[in-house]
Amino acid sequence: MKKTLYIVPLACAMAATGNYVFAKDVNIDVTLKNLYANRDPDEQTKPITGSWSQSVIARGNTQYALSDDTKLLFTGSVQYARRLSEDKHLNDMILPFDVNTQKQASSYNKVAGSMGVQHKNHKVTWGEQWVDTPLATTDYSRQLITIYQGLLYSGQLNKQLNVDIGYLDKYSPRNEEDFRKISVNKKESDGLAYIDLKHKAFDNKLQTQIFVSELEDLYNQYSIGLNYKNSIEQFRFNTKFRYYYTEETGVELLGDIDNQYIGLLHEISYGPNTIGLGIQKIEGDSNFPMLDGAVPVLSYINWTQGTFNKANELSYHVTFNHDASWALPGLNLLLRYVDGQNYMINDQKGFDESEFDIIMNYRMNEGRFKGLGFQWLNLNYKNDLKGDYIENRFFTTYTMNF
Repeated sequence: MKKTLYIVPLACAMAATGNYVFAKDVNIDVTLKNLYANRDPDEQTKPITGSWSQSVIARGNTQYALSDDTKLLFTGSVQYARRLSEDKHLNDMILPFDVNTQKQASSYNKVAGSMGVQHKNHKVTWGEQWVDTPLATTDYSRQLITIYQGLLYSGQLNKQLNVDIGYLDKYSPRNEEDFRKISVNKKESDGLAYIDLKHKAFDNKLQTQIFVSELEDLYNQYSIGLNYKNSIEQFRFNTKFRYYYTEETGVELLGDIDNQYIGLLHEISYGPNTIGLGIQKIEGDSNFPMLDGAVPVLSYINWTQGTFNKANELSYHVTFNHDASWALPGLNLLLRYVDGQNYMINDQKGFDESEFDIIMNYRMNEGRFKGLGFQWLNLNYKNDLKGDYIENRFFTTYTMNF
């Protein structure tokens, strides 16, 4: 790992140590995560991929008061994962893989940190950023977490309106150690600049998000999202709407981008049951662009492993969620089916794909083992290009706060 990556976390650690006595809060959370993943392709000529690994993710933050309204902020994080299974010499996108030696790393780590200043409801930080935007996201469902590096301003302008203004110049994808330039289809950008506005109205029933960004020399991306929640007697309603518009910019390293995304999902809940019906459309002659390193687009109305982001694709979404806390507190079941139709490859339409997921979650929320969780994901993906597979993932997590 490059020595420069240690400068920020070491500086933060020294500052936090030197000011420990004067700090108002010192918070540390540690998550232990055990992941077994197995992907079994339908074709016998394709190998089974997957691995078994253990990780620990530790994050700490502290602050030093300069005045009643102003304080210095320091954060640091360490992530480490070790493979417990044998090396299959295949890339499963969980641990680093060397394409030249065809070997999967036995372990890897990420070390990062940030420092900043906060005045009342306004904060500026430099260094590691765990952001959640419609373009760059932090995916907690993986073994180690994709993190970003840059400058970020976050402010609460009033009770209803929050704004983030950021510039991210590098990132460390989930299965890599070092920070590098943000890229799409292996074309690098010098940085991502964005403004992210979030507004709440009608007693927080309506949440609106407006996102404007430029991924330098690749594309501009604009997004608007609406999330409306309401209830009538014993019925609860939740409607999600998301729109994206993407266009090439700068020297246009990706060439022409003709792409729009429109998604709508409506959920109805009664008692412990929630049913969701949705539709998603990719307009234009190009796929919806995504960051390299399998960074998900969590702002989709219903993000799935299959992505369903291909040119001209129309997909229908059906979800069923059951809160089984009545049987075992902390138990939840999710069934999800997505049918993608008529997507385009090389200007040829008519390709279809589908995905059916079973997801079971259990988390202890009280007692001696509070913070212990289990998740099983069974995923059945099919498409017209002989890419069918069944994937199983088993997570065991335990989070401690100090």
